[in-house]
Amino acid sequence: MPPKSADSASLTTHQNYIRQSLKCMSGLLFGLYFVGALALMFMALHLNNTSREQTTFYVDKAVESRKLTLESTIGDYAFWGDAYTNMHVSVDIDWAFNRYNLGGAMYESFGYEGVFVIDANDNNIYSVINDVLSDSNSMSSWLGQSVDRLVQQARDLAVDEEVVSAVIALDGHPALIAAAAFTTGGDRNVEELPGSASVLLLVDRLDSDELIALGENYGISQLRIPTDTTDASKAPSITLETYSDMPIALRWDTPRPGSNMLLWFSPIFALGFLLFVYITRFNLRATLAAASKADRSHNESKRLQAELALRANHDSLTGLPNRSLLEERLRTACYEAQQGGIHLAVMLIDLDGFKPINDNFSHHLGDQVLVEVARRMLAIVRPGDTVARMGGDEFIVILPGVSDQHAVSAIAERLLKDIADPYLIDTINLRVTASLGIVMSNGHVEQPLQLIQQADSAMYQAKQEGRNNAFWFTEGLLHQASEITSLRNDLQKAIEEQSFELHYQPQIGSVGGKVVGAEALLRWTHPTRGSISPAAFIPVAETTGQIIPLTLWVLDTACRHLRQLADEGINLPCIAVNISSMHLLRANFIATIRAMLDKHGLQAGQLELEITESVLLNHADRALLTLQQLKEMGVNLVIDDFGVGFSSMNYLKVLPIDKIKIDRSFISGVDSNLQDAAICQGIISMAHHLNLRVTAEGVETQGQRELLAESECDYLQGYLFAKPLSFSDFRVFISRVNQTPA
Repeated sequence: MPPKSADSASLTTHQNYIRQSLKCMSGLLFGLYFVGALALMFMALHLNNTSREQTTFYVDKAVESRKLTLESTIGDYAFWGDAYTNMHVSVDIDWAFNRYNLGGAMYESFGYEGVFVIDANDNNIYSVINDVLSDSNSMSSWLGQSVDRLVQQARDLAVDEEVVSAVIALDGHPALIAAAAFTTGGDRNVEELPGSASVLLLVDRLDSDELIALGENYGISQLRIPTDTTDASKAPSITLETYSDMPIALRWDTPRPGSNMLLWFSPIFALGFLLFVYITRFNLRATLAAASKADRSHNESKRLQAELALRANHDSLTGLPNRSLLEERLRTACYEAQQGGIHLAVMLIDLDGFKPINDNFSHHLGDQVLVEVARRMLAIVRPGDTVARMGGDEFIVILPGVSDQHAVSAIAERLLKDIADPYLIDTINLRVTASLGIVMSNGHVEQPLQLIQQADSAMYQAKQEGRNNAFWFTEGLLHQASEITSLRNDLQKAIEEQSFELHYQPQIGSVGGKVVGAEALLRWTHPTRGSISPAAFIPVAETTGQIIPLTLWVLDTACRHLRQLADEGINLPCIAVNISSMHLLRANFIATIRAMLDKHGLQAGQLELEITESVLLNHADRALLTLQQLKEMGVNLVIDDFGVGFSSMNYLKVLPIDKIKIDRSFISGVDSNLQDAAICQGIISMAHHLNLRVTAEGVETQGQRELLAESECDYLQGYLFAKPLSFSDFRVFISRVNQTPA
C-alpha cells in the first residue's frame, strides 16, 4: 500500500479535529439544553406560586374593601344629625323607611340586606330585611345569633365616632356586619340627649352571586364557599374569622400561568431537541467541506466591514443618523444655506413622560416606543430632511431650504400630534407626548452646533410651559440661560462658604396666644445683587441637586438654634423645616434626620418636616415608606400649601401626617370672602375629624385671626404676629410673648 500524501494526512487530521470539536460542542449544548429545561420548570413553578400569592392578596383586599365601604356607609348615616333626631330615642318610620333615608335605599343603592336599630335598652326597634319593613325583634331570628357584644363595642366608640365591624355566618354564607352609635355628627343645631346611644347595624350578606361579582372586580375567578370536601381541600383558600368563632373558608380558581407556559413550551422543547440532533448531524457533514467556503468567508468579512461602517454613523436601535453623522449634515445644511441665501430650521424633540415606561414596564418596551417614534417622524418630514437620534429619548430634525416659519410650524404641529397618538406595544396601550424646541437660521453661525444648543434652550422652555407643545428660540432665552448659569455658580459658592442666614416666623396658638413653634426660612444675601428671594434660587437648587446641601445646612442650623434655646431655658416646642421631594427620596434621608437629632441632643418630636403633596407624584411607594419610618421615629409631618393641589383630599388617606397648613391664598380673603371662609372652615373641620392639627399661614389682619379662632384653627402664622425674624430677634420675641399673660 503506498504511503498517504501529506495533503491526505492533513485532511484526515482536520476531519478528526472537527469531529472531536463537534462532539464537545454537542455535549455542551445538550447540557445547556437540559439546564434550560430545568430552569423552565422552576420558572413555571414560580409563576404558579406567584399567581396563587397574588390572588390570595386580592381576595383579602376585596373582602377588606367591601368591609371598608360598609364602615364608611354606616358612618355617614350614624354620625348624622338628622338620623340622631329621628332614630335615637324613638324611630320615625316615615322618615326612615318611607322617605328612603334608612330603608329601601340601603338595599337598592348599596345591596345591604339588613338594616336594624337597637335602642338604649338593647331592644330591636327598627328592622328592614331585604328591602321589607319587618317586625321589631326580627333581627335575632334572621341573624340566628346574638350581636350584643358588637352593639356594646359601638356604644363604647360613640365618643370618637368610630365604627365596629365583623364577619358573621348567615344561612351558610359570609356576611359583613357593621355597628355604629347614633351621634349628632357635630351638628350644633341638634341637641345631644343623655343616656346610652341607640345603635345602627347594617348587614351585607355575600351570597354566591355576590362572591363571584366581588372576585371578578379584582380579577378573581369563581370566588365561592367550598361546596364539598374535595373543593375545600384545594388551594388556594382563605379563612374568614367570624364574630361567632365559626370560621368560613373561601376558595377560588387560580390561573396557572406556569403550567400553561409548560404546555406551550413542551412541544417546542421536543421539536428543538429533534432539530438539535438533526442540525448536529448536518453540521458534521457541512463542516468537513469548510475549506471550499473560503471565498464566502471573504465576502462575509466585507459585509461585516460595511455593516460596521453603517453602525458608526447610525443609531443601532432606530437606524437613524447618530450624533457624528448629524453634525456632518448640519454643517452641510449651514453651508448650503449661506451659499444659496436660504434658511434652515433645527428642531430638538424630547419625549415627555418616557422614563416611567422604562421604569414601570421594561427597557425593551421603551425601545419599541422609540423605534415607533422614529418611524412616525420619518413619515412626516421631506425626503431631503434629516431625523437623527441624539441619545435616550432626544431627537433632532434638520429642515434645509425652508421658506418661512409657517411651514416649519406646520411640520412641528404634525410631529407633536403623531407622537402623541397611542402606541400599542405587546398588547400594552401606551401614550407619550413631546416637547419641541425650534430655531431658524440663515446658516451664518460660528459653530453649527450652536443651533442645537439654541433649540435645546427652546425645548426646555416648552417643558416649563406645560410640555406637549413647541417653542421658538429667541435671544431672550440666551439671557435667561445665562442668568440661571450665573445664579447656579453663585449659589454653589454660597454653599461652600455657608453664606446663608436662617430666619424664623413664629407660629402662635389660637388659644392662649403663645409661641408654639416656628418655621425656619432660608435667606441669602448676594454680595453684589443683594437679597435674593428663595422663589428665585430654590427652583435652581432643586434642578441642579444643590437643594441637598442647602437642606442639610438648614436642618443643622435649625437644630443647633433649638438646642441653644433649650439650654437658655427658652421653651420652643418645635421648629419646622421645609423638605423637597428630591431630598426625601434619598436612600440615606432617615439616617440623616436621626444623625441631626443625635448631634444636637433633640427629641424627634421637636422637629417638624414640611412637605408638599407632590412628594407622591413620583415613586409614591418609596415616599410613603420613608414618611412612615419618620412617623415611627416620632418626627412630626406637615403638609404645606394644603388646598392648592389637585388631590389633597385623597392624599390625606395615605400620608401618615400630623398637621396641615392651609395655603395663604385661602387665608387672605377669609374675613371678606364667604367662599374662602367656607373652605377654611371645611378644611379645619375635616382635619379635626381625622385627628390632624391645622396651621393657617399668611394671617395679616385681626379679622382673619378672630374668624380662624372661631373656626377652632389650632395655630396661626403671619405678619399680624411677626415677619420672619433673625435668630437673635426671634429669641427676644419668644421671651416677650410667652411671658405676657394670655
